[in-house]
Amino acid sequence: MQALIALSPLIIRILKIAVPVVIGLLLLPIIAASAILNKSTVTWPVVAPTQVAAGQTAYLATGWTISSPFGWRPNPDSPSEWELHDGIDLAGPMFCDGCAVPPMGDIAVVYVGWDQPYAVEPQNAGAGVVVDMTLQHPEESGAILLRYGHLQPYQVWVRTQTCTQTIDCPDYQDDDSGSVSVSCPGELVQVDGSGATRSYLYATPGECRASVGWPSDFTPDGPVEISFDQQIAPGEASSNAAITFRAQRPPPPTPTPLPTMTPTTLP
Repeated sequence: MQALIALSPLIIRILKIAVPVVIGLLLLPIIAASAILNKSTVTWPVVAPTQVAAGQTAYLATGWTISSPFGWRPNPDSPSEWELHDGIDLAGPMFCDGCAVPPMGDIAVVYVGWDQPYAVEPQNAGAGVVVDMTLQHPEESGAILLRYGHLQPYQVWVRTQTCTQTIDCPDYQDDDSGSVSVSCPGELVQVDGSGATRSYLYATPGECRASVGWPSDFTPDGPVEISFDQQIAPGEASSNAAITFRAQRPPPPTPTPLPTMTPTTLP
């Protein structure tokens, strides 16, 4: 099956499930990564399209590399400190925004969401968006847990626009008068809440709702609440959602005519 979220770049963590002893758990990623990724029947999660020209035997491939292997490395945020990198980072032109992520075999997805959902900025914490999968491999005694990380989150933009009745309708302009609410599965992150366009990120697929509350004297032009589900079609790039709510402002008050002045003749 296709992975559910696009990536850029990719980090892989591989663990064996149901290990009978606790001791040595830190060694499991090393053992599993070296063993599983060397299996001839396990494929790397890399799309490498080939194109054979007519009359030619050569082919074109995108190319990719391991940008950071498993093991100890300098902390990217603090190079003077060392950290245990419990994954394998892959880099290449196929790891683009919106590109599909192929699985490493016959897998079942068990979790899609933030690695650290309660962080202040979960999109920048830990491995960001992750997909956990179980892989049944004929050469292993039990299921293998795979984790894809640093994936691309879903993004939603909500814009509010208004026009003024009898003045410029239907020439709508951006207006931040409306109060916007968005709810999605899992933790929703608002990354921009200023102005007429608000943007949000979320990691767990499913149905979302967006609504707007207009001032009482505004007339909504269209629905004030919608539901949407950013499903990804297999083999296609992921997509983001852009929503616009519109309303009409009340017409300006009719000016009160000035009283007519009657000239008075002095005696």
